[in-house]
Amino acid sequence: MADTRLYSVAALAKLLDIPESTLHYWKNRFDDVLPSVGVGRGKRFRAEAVDIFRSIGRLLGQGLSAADVRAELARNHPINITPRPRQLNDPTPPLPAAGDAALLAAPTGEAALVMAAHIGSEIARSLVSHLNQHLSPARPALPDEAAEALRRELTAVRAENEALTEKMQLLETELVRLRKDRRELEHYLVDKINALRRPDPAS
Repeated sequence: MADTRLYSVAALAKLLDIPESTLHYWKNRFDDVLPSVGVGRGKRFRAEAVDIFRSIGRLLGQGLSAADVRAELARNHPINITPRPRQLNDPTPPLPAAGDAALLAAPTGEAALVMAAHIGSEIARSLVSHLNQHLSPARPALPDEAAEALRRELTAVRAENEALTEKMQLLETELVRLRKDRRELEHYLVDKINALRRPDPAS
């Protein structure tokens, strides 16, 4: 019988013996592979998410980067892509529902990473669908023109994927820099506050 229990972040923190702040960070970073229901404070995680959280901790503990952890998780767990209903005359395609929650909860840099990950997964899905249509064993061999067009499309998709990967790496670097700047600013402000609290030797 399938385990239908749902867990809050607080319950997961007790179960896994991991600080809630760490789980919140992982939740925001890897939201698209964590099976969950609800949004915001009402979000609850399915039982399968327990093992995924353990995998995240293990992989990060091995020194893998967030991008490598995401790639490893994507290989072993399905990406949560639930299309959002479109409005009439809406020219822009909707973001996945799971991505919406992550974008609202994540810092700006991480939001861009989540969006880039969804774009990459949609490109991969489209390519697989296209290849399945044209390379099915039941179909006759492709004409030379169609085969060449498919090769060109595959080359374009690979180039786009490489560009997205490069952008994600740049965003990772920028996020690290912003965090470092924030820590330095916090230390500076704490020092200033402490200096103001010290009694003036002249008085």
